[in-house]
Amino acid sequence: MREQAPLALPPPAGPAHWEEESPLGVRVMTALGSANAAFLSLAAALHAARPGMPALGLAGHVLAGLARVESQPHGFAVPLALYDIRFRDERFWRLEVAACRSVHDGQAVAATDARVVRFARTAVTLAWHLAQSEPRAARLALGMETPVQEALTALPVGALDALAQRVAGVVAARFCTRERFWGLVTSAIRFGQDNAAIERLRLLGLQLQGAESARVQQLNRRLRRTAPP
Repeated sequence: MREQAPLALPPPAGPAHWEEESPLGVRVMTALGSANAAFLSLAAALHAARPGMPALGLAGHVLAGLARVESQPHGFAVPLALYDIRFRDERFWRLEVAACRSVHDGQAVAATDARVVRFARTAVTLAWHLAQSEPRAARLALGMETPVQEALTALPVGALDALAQRVAGVVAARFCTRERFWGLVTSAIRFGQDNAAIERLRLLGLQLQGAESARVQQLNRRLRRTAPP
């Protein structure tokens, strides 16, 4: 796996070092773990409200599996977010940030579910903090592209609540079409910290993130080639 897919960021001292120690600091991992736990709780709550129905990009049966184990302690740590808010979409974030900074943005777009908005506040605050102080962690943990980081860092902290309300409607599960990944998430929660499923989850997540990064880079190269001079 190590040589098959490029990571969003290269391991700081080679693949062996990456496997032994997360390149993210303890505080980043703690904050990321809290955000992931909040997202899993949100998924369980949405499932409880509408059993069997899809939500956050996840199929109903995937949500049901998460709901069965969500009440257990989330004692596993993976160096990536389990949620996504289009962190690779430069145009989306530049438009949303610009709307929050505009004097004409008198009322932000509200999501239909207040629980999603509450989670979006948590996720946006963490994303803004990482973009400001830990850009490398933002890229690795969230899959955030550099132009998105630049857009976020230009936003004052007082505008984060309005931004969260605007982007809440696109909150989704990371790799939501990859049922194997979410099956590993469920297993990791069910069996606790000392479980091989955690390592498989980490490796698969990094592989999927590398594939995402490669697709974005390929798309950007294609756009540059076709752009008028």
